[in-house]
Amino acid sequence: MKDFFRALRYLKPYRKALGASILCVLIIAVLWAGGIGMIIPAMKVLISPEGLHGWAWNSIAQDRIQAKVDLDFPTITTTVAGKPVTMLVDVVRVDEDSHAHRAGILKRDWIIGVGHASGAIRRLSHENANECMALMRQTDKELLLEVFTPGGSTDRSRTVTIPAGDISTGSGLLGWAAGAIPQPRTKEDRFPILIWALVIIALMTIMRDVLRFCQEYIVRAVVLRAIMDMRCENYNVALRLPATFFAREGTSDTTSRFIQDTGEVSRGMMVLFGKTLVEPAKALASLTMAMILSWEMTLLALAIGPPAYFLIRQLGRTMKKATRRALEGWSAMLSVLEETLAGIRVVKAYTMEGAERKRFFQVNRQLLKQQKRIARTEALVAPSIEAMGITAAMVAVGLAGYRVLTGQLDTEIFIGWMALLVAMFDPIRKLAKVSTTFQRADAAAVRIFQLQDKEQEKRVPDAPVLPVHSKSIEFRNVRFQYPGASDDSLQDINLTIDHGETVAVVGPNGSGKTTLVSLLPRLIDPTEGAVLIDGCDVCMHSLRSLRKQISVVTQETVLFNATIAENIAYGERKPSDQAVKAAAKRAFIDEFISELPDGYDTMVGQRGATLSGGQRQRITIARAILRDPAILIFDEAMSQIDSESEHRIHEAMEEFSKDRTTLLIAHRFATVLSADRIVVIGAGRIHDIGPHSELLERCKLYKQLYETQFVDSGG
Repeated sequence: MKDFFRALRYLKPYRKALGASILCVLIIAVLWAGGIGMIIPAMKVLISPEGLHGWAWNSIAQDRIQAKVDLDFPTITTTVAGKPVTMLVDVVRVDEDSHAHRAGILKRDWIIGVGHASGAIRRLSHENANECMALMRQTDKELLLEVFTPGGSTDRSRTVTIPAGDISTGSGLLGWAAGAIPQPRTKEDRFPILIWALVIIALMTIMRDVLRFCQEYIVRAVVLRAIMDMRCENYNVALRLPATFFAREGTSDTTSRFIQDTGEVSRGMMVLFGKTLVEPAKALASLTMAMILSWEMTLLALAIGPPAYFLIRQLGRTMKKATRRALEGWSAMLSVLEETLAGIRVVKAYTMEGAERKRFFQVNRQLLKQQKRIARTEALVAPSIEAMGITAAMVAVGLAGYRVLTGQLDTEIFIGWMALLVAMFDPIRKLAKVSTTFQRADAAAVRIFQLQDKEQEKRVPDAPVLPVHSKSIEFRNVRFQYPGASDDSLQDINLTIDHGETVAVVGPNGSGKTTLVSLLPRLIDPTEGAVLIDGCDVCMHSLRSLRKQISVVTQETVLFNATIAENIAYGERKPSDQAVKAAAKRAFIDEFISELPDGYDTMVGQRGATLSGGQRQRITIARAILRDPAILIFDEAMSQIDSESEHRIHEAMEEFSKDRTTLLIAHRFATVLSADRIVVIGAGRIHDIGPHSELLERCKLYKQLYETQFVDSGG
C-alpha cells in the first residue's frame, strides 16, 4: 500500500477541507449511535410498564443501593400506620453482598420514601417522584429509605440506612432527562413523551443526512482536485521524459496511466475519506453504546474479527495482482485501438478488417479475464464477511435472549442492543470491500509512480545559458546505444560543422542518421562523448536556451488541432500576423491558405486530417522559418512535397539558410546537392565526408546510395 499512501500527498494542500470533513464524520457517528440509542427510551415509553421515569429511577437505584427496582408497577394504595400510601417502587432483585442486601432490603419490598440523614424522609407519590429521584442523585454518602414489606403481620414501615454507591454517567444523564419531564400518571399521558422522542430521532437523522451530504461533497471535491494535480504533474513528467522512452514504451501505456490508473486512485481516495472514515466511526459509536448495554454479549458478537481480517487480507492480495494485470490489459487494448484507428486507411485498403477485429478481440478477452477475476473477488468479500458476522451475532443474540427470559435483562434494553448490533455490523458489511478497493488503487498508484520515477531529461541545476551559435558544432568521440539494445546505434562519431555551413547526412535506412541529428537538440544524450556548440558542451547548459535556437522539421509531420496560423506560430509567444504570413509565403503555402474560406483561421483537424501531406509538411517548414533559428535540422522534410514545390522551397531555403547552420537528412538528389558537404553514415559509423563529386569517386557506399536512391528518386 506504500504507493497508494504516497499518492495521498496530493491531498495535503486541501487538508483544511479534509479536516472539516473529519469533523462532520465525528458528528455523524455521534448522531448515528444517538439515533439508534433513542429507540430504547421510545420503547420504554411505548411498551414498558415502568416508563421513562421508572427506567431512570431503576438506573439510579441500581447504582445507589445496588438493587433493581420497578417504578410505576401497577400501583396499589394501602395504609401504613393508619395513613394511605401509594406504592410506586417495587424491589425486583437484590444481589448478595450488595448495599441493599446488607441493609436488610428484601425482594418485593416496597420503597415508599427517600431521604438523607440531614433531612426528613419524603413519601413517594406520582406528584413528587421526580423530586425523590433528585434526592437519590445527591452526593450524600448515606441514604434513608422507608421500606414496607407487603403481606406482613404489621402495617408499619421501617427506616433503613444504606451506604450510597456512585451514580454512573449514563444514569445521571437519564435521571436529568426524566427530571425535566413531568411524571405521567397513565399510559395515555406518555404519548407526548413518545412524540418528543420520535421528533428527536427525526431531527438527529435529518442533521446526520445534511452533514453526510457536506462530508461526501467535500471529499469528492478535494479528491477531484488532487487527481487533477496528479494528472498535471504526470503530464509535466511526460513532457520531460527523453524521446527514447516513448520510442520504447509507446504512447498508449502512458495514456492509460493518465486515464484508467488515476481513476482507480481517485476511487481509492474517495473510499478512504468516505466510507473508511464514516463507516468505522458509525461502527465505533454503535459499539460503544452496545458495550455500555452489555459488554459480554457485544464481545461475543465481535468474535468475527480475526478470521475476517485474514480473509480480507488474502482477498486483497488477489485483487491487487488482478488489478495490475487488468490495467496492463487496458493499455494493450488502447494500443491496438490507437494503431487501428490511426491507420484505418491502410486497414481498409489491404482488407485487414477481419485480422484487426481478431487482434482487438484477443486483447479484449484478456482484459475481460482479469476483470472477471476482480469481479469474482469483490463478489466473494461481502457474503463471506456477512456469513461470519451473522453466525457470531446469532450466538450473542441467543445468550442475550436467555438473559431476557431469566429476568436478567430488560426487553427494551435487549431490543436497543439488537438495534445497535445491526447498526454496528451494517458499517462493517459496507467496509468489507474497502480493502479490495485500496488494493486496486495501490496497483494503479504503482504504475503511476513508475512513470513519475522514470529518469527524465538530464538538466544541470542553475545551468548557464548557451550563447547563440556563431562558430561551430562538434560531435566529439560520440557513441550512443538505445536502452535495452544490444548494439550501438552510433560509434566513434567525430564531426565538426562550421557556422553557416549546410551539411547533408546520407546513409541506408537504420544507419543512424536521425539518431545523429537528434543528439544536437538533446532529444537524446550520447552514451559516451560530447556534442559541443561553439566549444560549449550542450549537456552542461540550459536545455531551453539550446532548443530555442534550433528548428526541426521531421519526415512525420506533427500538426495540432488548431488553426493554420496557430500551427505556424507554435513555439512562439505572440508572433504578429505579418510574421506568420511572411513565413507562410517563404514556405509557398500562402496561396492555398488564402483560398480557404477562413484563411489562416481554418482549423486543420486532428493531426491535420483536413490537409494533404504536402500542405502539412509546408506548414511545419513555415513553423521552422518563423522561429528564426541559428541551427536548422531537416529530417526527410521534402519527402511529401511535389517536385515543383520542392524546387521553390529549395530556393527559399538557400536564402533562409544563409548565416545559419543547416543539417539535412535526405534521399533526394536535389536536396543533397544543395549541401556544402555530405556525411556518409553506415552501420552507425561515418564512412566519408566531402562534396558530391569527390564522394562519388572514392566512397563505395555513397556511390551505391547514389545509384539506388538518388537517381531512382528523380535526381
